Amino acid sequence: MGHGLEAAVDMNAYRSLLRDVASTDLAPHRVLRQLDTLSAADDNRRPATCLIVRVDPARGLAVYASAGHLPPAVFTADGPGELLDVPVGPPLGTGIGGYEAVALPITADQTILLYTDGLVERRGEDIDTSLARLAALRMTTGAGVSEVVDAVCDGLDAQHAEDDVAVLAARLRPRPPHEPTGRGVHPDGSAP
Repeated sequence: MGHGLEAAVDMNAYRSLLRDVASTDLAPHRVLRQLDTLSAADDNRRPATCLIVRVDPARGLAVYASAGHLPPAVFTADGPGELLDVPVGPPLGTGIGGYEAVALPITADQTILLYTDGLVERRGEDIDTSLARLAALRMTTGAGVSEVVDAVCDGLDAQHAEDDVAVLAARLRPRPPHEPTGRGVHPDGSAP
């Protein structure tokens, strides 16, 4: 939260902490709890919002946890986006805790979109109106991840945003079908 050199220093510290805590393989809401505890111990650090998503491609699940961040959006090739209902805890650094995780299905035809408030917030406009504008965007069939980011940035005029804009999009990669190696395997897949 904030602008300038001090905010940049704080964000760098949060990124370093996040890297360390997330490497412990904790669930997303537990990562936020740990980050909040560590950050609250530093009286000079300003609060920050954070949204963590852990994707399990084998199970087709994405687990989300939020510390005061705007909701993620999911886009498919045929229709408007959807803002996901993720429980929102307090910003990091407050020491309040209370983070929850939610697991939602994710398929290969969906693109998860995470973004900073600079993408959607407009001075004098209610945030719900801004978020509705994001959700109303439509993606073209076959749009790649980078094309989704471009479409969102163009559709919300990110070039003229009043605040910094960061956008991250992710999609499951379809796995190629398992093919026999040809070493001691019959065409039907059985061993000799």
